[in-house]
Amino acid sequence: MQPQDTSDVQETIAAPQTLEARSQLQLPVNRPKLASTLDQPAYQVFSLPDRLVQSLTTQTQGTIEAQSIILAAFKTLLYRYTQQEKISLGLILSNRESNQHHISELSADLHSRLKSRTLASDICKTLTLVSQESVWKSQPSERSKWLSNHSVIVTLIENVPDVEDKDQQLKEFKQHLCQFTDSPDLHLTILQSASSVSGFFRYNAALFDSDTIERLSGHFQVLLTGMLADLDCPIAPLPLLTQPEQHQLLVEWNSQPANYPQIPIYRHVEAHAVEYPTAIALRFGSQHLTYAELNQRANQLAHFLTHKGIRPGDRVAVCIQPSLEIAVCLLGILKAGGIYVPLDPTHPASRLAMILDDTDAAVLLTQAPLLSSLPQGIQTICLDREWDLICPFPTHNPDIELLLDQTAYIIYTSGTTGTPKGVAASHRNLVNYILATQDRLGFDRHDVMPAIARFTFSISLFELLSPLAAGGTLVILEREHILDFGRLTQTLEQLTMLHTVPSLMRQLLIYIQDNELDLTKFRRLKHVFTGGDTVAPDLLETLKNVFQNANVAVLYGCSEVSSLCATYPVPRNHVVTKSRVGKPFNNVSLRLYDLDQNLVPIGVAGEIYVGGAGVTNGYLNREDLTQEKFVTIDGQRFYRTGDLGRFNPDGNLEFLGRADFQIKLRGIRIELGDIEAALRQAPNVSEGVVMAHQLANGEKNLVAYLVLARKSDSTIESIRQFLQANLPDYMVPAAFVVLDEMPLNPNRKVDRRALPLPTAENVVSLKNLVPPSNEWEQKLTEIWEAVLDTHPIGVTDRFTDLGGHSLLATQIMHRIEQTYQRKLPVIAFFQAPTIREQAILLQQDSIAVSSIVPLQPKGSKPPLFGIHVMGRGLDFYRPLASHLGEDQPLYGLTSQMLDDEEMPPNDVKALATHYIENLRTLQPNGPYRLVGISFGGVIAFEMAQQLHAQGETVSLLGVFDTPAPGVGQKLPLRSRLFAYGSRFLKLKPSQGLARVKRRLLEKSLKKASGEKAYRWVYRTIGRPFPLELEDMIYAQHHQEASGVYAPELYPGQIVMFRAQDQEISVTAESDPRLGWGDLTIGGLEVHDIPGDHLGILKEPNVRVLAQALRQYLN
Repeated sequence: MQPQDTSDVQETIAAPQTLEARSQLQLPVNRPKLASTLDQPAYQVFSLPDRLVQSLTTQTQGTIEAQSIILAAFKTLLYRYTQQEKISLGLILSNRESNQHHISELSADLHSRLKSRTLASDICKTLTLVSQESVWKSQPSERSKWLSNHSVIVTLIENVPDVEDKDQQLKEFKQHLCQFTDSPDLHLTILQSASSVSGFFRYNAALFDSDTIERLSGHFQVLLTGMLADLDCPIAPLPLLTQPEQHQLLVEWNSQPANYPQIPIYRHVEAHAVEYPTAIALRFGSQHLTYAELNQRANQLAHFLTHKGIRPGDRVAVCIQPSLEIAVCLLGILKAGGIYVPLDPTHPASRLAMILDDTDAAVLLTQAPLLSSLPQGIQTICLDREWDLICPFPTHNPDIELLLDQTAYIIYTSGTTGTPKGVAASHRNLVNYILATQDRLGFDRHDVMPAIARFTFSISLFELLSPLAAGGTLVILEREHILDFGRLTQTLEQLTMLHTVPSLMRQLLIYIQDNELDLTKFRRLKHVFTGGDTVAPDLLETLKNVFQNANVAVLYGCSEVSSLCATYPVPRNHVVTKSRVGKPFNNVSLRLYDLDQNLVPIGVAGEIYVGGAGVTNGYLNREDLTQEKFVTIDGQRFYRTGDLGRFNPDGNLEFLGRADFQIKLRGIRIELGDIEAALRQAPNVSEGVVMAHQLANGEKNLVAYLVLARKSDSTIESIRQFLQANLPDYMVPAAFVVLDEMPLNPNRKVDRRALPLPTAENVVSLKNLVPPSNEWEQKLTEIWEAVLDTHPIGVTDRFTDLGGHSLLATQIMHRIEQTYQRKLPVIAFFQAPTIREQAILLQQDSIAVSSIVPLQPKGSKPPLFGIHVMGRGLDFYRPLASHLGEDQPLYGLTSQMLDDEEMPPNDVKALATHYIENLRTLQPNGPYRLVGISFGGVIAFEMAQQLHAQGETVSLLGVFDTPAPGVGQKLPLRSRLFAYGSRFLKLKPSQGLARVKRRLLEKSLKKASGEKAYRWVYRTIGRPFPLELEDMIYAQHHQEASGVYAPELYPGQIVMFRAQDQEISVTAESDPRLGWGDLTIGGLEVHDIPGDHLGILKEPNVRVLAQALRQYLN
């Protein structure tokens, strides 16, 4: 086929008339597609083997049937790659003889049970219709616009002549394609001649590597071959991988078998006690035990337990604080044939009682200080009080026959239902776990390693037993020692091994860098490990820079596979850019499967399955869950981790996140299972599922799908109220859909993908819909429905109940201002939260809105008032409101702004006076309860001063991680500059640039002329002034006010709730009381709350804050 003059080319457009973008295929790219990504065209040529062309010719009649099977194979390939059931392609049918080119869309719904023949037949009908369409001439710009909506396009060209010069033919067809489309991510062209079928993939090299497209081409041909071999085969089990790739995934990239000594792990400690009796095995503070002493104590405890009636297979619980006894207990229980069950002394007694009951523990080992907080009704041995009864027992090794398949320990992990589940692991699991990590990570008898993880986590066994099995030294650290980075860094100087989770590791590195510690002090560290959560590449780079003599590695695993199953040694010779978990340990198998349990190709995402010697026995007393999560494939037992990953071409496994239903909603990470667990406990709810749906405006809303119990009098409003009482506001669904029954998949599980989208017809209104009664309400209803993307909305429906938040409020404000030339402040959406109330506000001559925002107005207790952070925000208080309970009213105080030029008084005392005036409209007399976060704490302090001077009682003045005014300025200039500089240097380049840009913007806004210029620009272009800039202006005014405020001595008590993770480290280090101790006569009480400055008001830390605050409110 020769290129033609495009002015005479005729095309058929057999496609929808709309040009909106289709749902894009999530292709497995090597690099993400960004707005700045340019098209870099590259080509991969292929020819179908003669035998495949012969099979295609034999099984089809005519060109269209052959094309249909080719397209069916390609669509199946995309389905298997993406697991997306809706596959839409751009399609070009090109006929050489007639010179007609039909442009269409090829859309199909695919599922695992769809037969190849059915798919091909449906495609054949489409192709027939397209080829018979009347000819319609289109402008190149219009066809390009339509085709550009598809990331994948297929061109089928028939009647191609057989030529010798294939390279020249390819060049001509490349030029020919340019007239139809600009630059799709992937474009497959099929060339059909009388005797051959060939083609090429045109792809964007900015997204794909050539190896990726070469593999894709091979998979396409394997699928086509399998489809032609059995057209009645469903598309899910069709072969996809080439033989070399399958061998690579199953053999080459999986670990080789290793023959480790098949003896219990404590036998290694016994051997060291003979070979190195005086070597230090264990350290705790100034105490230590040699290997001989450790072995003797463990033997005494084992004989004592046997005397107490413990037999092989009995469960022995351990609840102790960090001490030498933890290693003695662990080894002693195993030597007695018992099963080690660790308990966390910081957990609620109800949780400990549940674990003791679930394990049917025979005895509990503990310490005297913990006795009062432990459940009753179980034989308890207090080690520190009763050691005099234990030490007379023999010190020789117990002679107990132990099978390696017996259970060694039971570790409890948390589930989304809130009920912990016990993972039972055998001695064989433990042996491979410890010896495989020792083999790969290089432990020896000269190593010194700390135990940092809590003893109830399975990773603690790695920290406890790895150094002991190798003959090294284990260092037990108290929690206070671990969180005191000054002490911890001193300890690091004596260590050769270090392991901790990424969050703690990052804080440790920040401390080292902020304090400019001498990095040569850490030269003894030869191995640094981190894992247990997503490990960011920048953390690994920092680890390499700080611990310069150490081998840095990522560890991956979970309790169900004996904690660890893979590791990624971080290379020092190049920068890490991906979150990898590496390759499996010896005797461990890692595989990736799709939803139909097919192996996925290299570079394609799949769920991580772990097999081999580390796979545990399953869940204790949970056979149903064990069968669901532990599966047998090819005769081998695997655990389904629920994690997503993909194999990189070098064989390393890349971690991609969770495969379950965890979402991020407006910056907050939410586990849908937590909402569903609460939903199923709601009155008269039989079944409940929660999904997040994206609205047309780009926002996400939570939707609850319910099956109500029969003869139920329950209303959706009562169910919503139940959820509000048991969940944070942001986890309460915005819409409820009632179903007769849940859609199920063939495995009789809820098919979430078959749940209907929420519509006006199926969403149940929370109350009777009240229609508009006048033009004001009618127009406001239209605005609300457009912005919230919810239909219909009643005039008495509350803004927040409809999924509204401050960003959506800003959009509604702008539309109201355009319509009525009146401006509602954001606060109106919380004080006048319905259309009817806002309509009344807009009809008034002047809009007067109080500074008080009801965050949780219900309850009979005296109200608590919370003052905003620097800026105007009160959103931080909403999680706190949900945890203080329905009987505790909580109101926020915030600055209001009605006109662009109207600003809050630039004075702390004036602001406090303003807020007191508003506060007295709700509560005329004391006692008052005031709290404030950040700058709000300063305002609360001045309000308390003024109220006290007026003769009122302030029963609570609480400051949430607020430094006293001017306390930072008391520090030497050098210390302040160092703190600010070190904080800036630890930012990523992109973050640093953003910080500089923000500072320049703040400087520009600080000038009155600059602020007015920005407001004028936004008014001129007809857009709302951005909330971010608005808050930036408020924050500047508040910062100025705080800087000139001179606090006086306060006669009452101050309660400070201090963040454990101090961002204001230079202030906290110089004065842990943050300056408040010098400003109060009535005393200062301090409560440490987990989290950083604003993080103490976020989940899950806010629960701790609420509990501490409640004692002052009750």
